[in-house]
Amino acid sequence: MSLGPFFKSKRSIMMLIAFIFAIFTIYCFVQYRYLDSQYSILPVAGQTPSYAASTSNWLAQRQHPDGFFVTNPDTFNEPSALNRETVRLSRHAILALNELGSLDTVDRETLVDFLLQNYQSPSNAIGNLKGFSALPNSAVNIRTTLDSVIILNKLEALDRIDRNAVASLILAYQNDDGGFWDPGYPQFGQQSTLQATSAAIRTLRHLNQLNDDIFSQDAQQRVNQFISSAWSNESKAFSPFPGYPQISSYDAFRAWTSIYYLPINHDQQQRIDQILHIEELIATLNSSYITDDNVYSESESTNRNSLRASHVLTLMLTSMGKLEYLPSEGIIQFIQEYRDNKGGFSTDIYSVYSAVDTLRLLAPTRMSGKILTYKLLSYAGLLVTLICVLIAILFFRKVASYRRSALVHKAQTDRLTGLNNREFLERRYQIYQNDNSYTALVLLDLDHFKSINDTYGHLVGDEVLIEVSKLLRDNIRKTDTLARWGGEEFAILCPATAPDHSEVFCEKIRVLVEQHKFSGVPEVTCSIGVSCSKQNEPLKELFARADKALYESKKHGRNKVTYL
Repeated sequence: MSLGPFFKSKRSIMMLIAFIFAIFTIYCFVQYRYLDSQYSILPVAGQTPSYAASTSNWLAQRQHPDGFFVTNPDTFNEPSALNRETVRLSRHAILALNELGSLDTVDRETLVDFLLQNYQSPSNAIGNLKGFSALPNSAVNIRTTLDSVIILNKLEALDRIDRNAVASLILAYQNDDGGFWDPGYPQFGQQSTLQATSAAIRTLRHLNQLNDDIFSQDAQQRVNQFISSAWSNESKAFSPFPGYPQISSYDAFRAWTSIYYLPINHDQQQRIDQILHIEELIATLNSSYITDDNVYSESESTNRNSLRASHVLTLMLTSMGKLEYLPSEGIIQFIQEYRDNKGGFSTDIYSVYSAVDTLRLLAPTRMSGKILTYKLLSYAGLLVTLICVLIAILFFRKVASYRRSALVHKAQTDRLTGLNNREFLERRYQIYQNDNSYTALVLLDLDHFKSINDTYGHLVGDEVLIEVSKLLRDNIRKTDTLARWGGEEFAILCPATAPDHSEVFCEKIRVLVEQHKFSGVPEVTCSIGVSCSKQNEPLKELFARADKALYESKKHGRNKVTYL
């Protein structure tokens, strides 16, 4: 089947364009909704995240009257509210609130006072050494000291402690192999571990004591050596300490933090990459520690999504400028599952902080430009679609109107001459009667037309009728109405025409016909009857007088004008 007629139709072309843009609009809208659902949760620079208020409120409700934070506020009055993890939970709550710009919701003094209650020297300290313990009457350790220092730093209360004494405590736990040990991990004894080493370096950093004067270059170099020794060429990953099997993806983060902030490694990215075996390490993380959901796990090949592992590895890779290696989409989707129906993150405090900070780190992947582009394209495509449909409808109505007009015209037009017919003239008479005092009706009949048909044939007769039609049409006023009354008889309605003017007009017409050179016949004349209407006179009565006048013209020799 040929598509030619289809493409010739303006309506069809407009509908085809509308269909194409409708498909385009749907595609753009689907892309916009997908990107918006995936990435709209990511914060925008200079704007408050959508989850900030509900998350901040959730955290603020978990500050105990004694200053520390707990995951479940229902346990405020239970002894279990204060435990070995209390300071760590408080640290993550403060970090999350700081990210959300809501530290003003914290009872700072009470929390600082709580921490200072456990600020003390180790029982076996020699010299000016001080740190923090997790609970009253418990051992000072690096882990809790790190948590406490971070909290004091964020609350601008580091001047409440002796930072040199705390730094001296941390340095006292460095072993000859360059690594650090921590009494907070009694299962490892005085064995150097990545966990303790990472916590020690980070504590010095938050104390602003990580410099060559406090931490010698030789000591820093030994840290580099210890981290290097914890690398396993077999597993292509880091172990908690040399010779121990790899157990956690956290150790990659711990190895990185242990060397990344050392002054001797500043501006030495190649050295850091070499110590970390960065390409092999990333390959291991993105194979052995990646789940089916494209999220990081804590343990090798467990396929168990871990928000904490995803957070620390995101922090490591983004800080190293290797954001492209992260399974960002999977992590973002996973974090969205932690959101409650109010838009916050109502799990444990550590997970809340991990989610908030990971979203901050992944903010550069938001693709705000693409989201906006697809949104605008959706609106633009919809607008063009509607415009095309509207134009198609207008074309349809125009064609329908044209067809109706054509039908009406056909019904009111003589087929041979193209003149109006009697029905049209009758309607025009009603209009003229309402607007004018006089309306003249002219009836014109061709003389001896039957003999023309008999002598020259009906085709010649038809040509005569057509020529007469043209002659009359060209010599009447624009306001006059010309119609073929039937056969060889014509009628002319002349509005605003007095009797004397109508006779002059008819005589002019008679002479024009008589003097016209018709093709195919030597001569054609006409007889004319004319009459003017009276006020509110029906056309039937006017026609009767004009017809009688025409009869008189024929009776008295034809080729005459008679007025009655």
